[in-house]
Amino acid sequence: MAITAPPEDFAKKFGLDSIPESVQRLNQLINKRDASSEDFAKLITQDKDLAARLLRAANPRAESEADYTTTTVEAALARTGMSAALLLAMSDPLLRAVHKTFTTMLQIELKSLLPTMLDPFTTEHVLGEVSFSGKATGLVHLRLPVKFLPLLGERLLGLAPADMEDSATANDVIGELCNMIVGNFKSNLCDAGLTCKLNPPQISRTEAFKLRVVDGGTSQRYGFRATELDFFADLSVNPWSE
Repeated sequence: MAITAPPEDFAKKFGLDSIPESVQRLNQLINKRDASSEDFAKLITQDKDLAARLLRAANPRAESEADYTTTTVEAALARTGMSAALLLAMSDPLLRAVHKTFTTMLQIELKSLLPTMLDPFTTEHVLGEVSFSGKATGLVHLRLPVKFLPLLGERLLGLAPADMEDSATANDVIGELCNMIVGNFKSNLCDAGLTCKLNPPQISRTEAFKLRVVDGGTSQRYGFRATELDFFADLSVNPWSE
């Protein structure tokens, strides 16, 4: 089964939420290009969620907030650079897209959890990769356990578990899921002025996943639990390309 609908059509079709005002203001600062680090620090400090995400990105090896060595927004920006601001601007649309896709479109209850609270994948799992370019370049990775496939096939396309034993069908289902998620992701970014181009999702199986980030870029991992099945989304953002 071929996937024909472009990603941006899914966001419009299902009426997905736009990003909050604080993230829109962050995107506006990014677009100015001449905004100072003080401007970014002031805005991020006013939003507890943005500040928490920035500190998490600035302390990638910490298992909890108690382990943070970088503890202020100003220090985090100095350590991570402007790629972290891009990551913040893009992570909220991505998280909202994942939640909306699962809870509203698939009717699957979803919880966000710190990745360190979840067991890493050590066996073969499904990888969906979508690259983007524009104000920034980067990658979105969605990694799901193979045992998740029957549920997704049934919720997305009404398929029986036996249908998902065919690798081509399973890949189409994951491709459809990626299109739904990144369609909302792109729509929100465009609304905020961070225009980007998405490439079609690439679906594969892997046992050893390694996130690719170029020099000067940054990344963050997000953990989710759906019906007792855990999965991960990874967002990597590289320096401005425009």
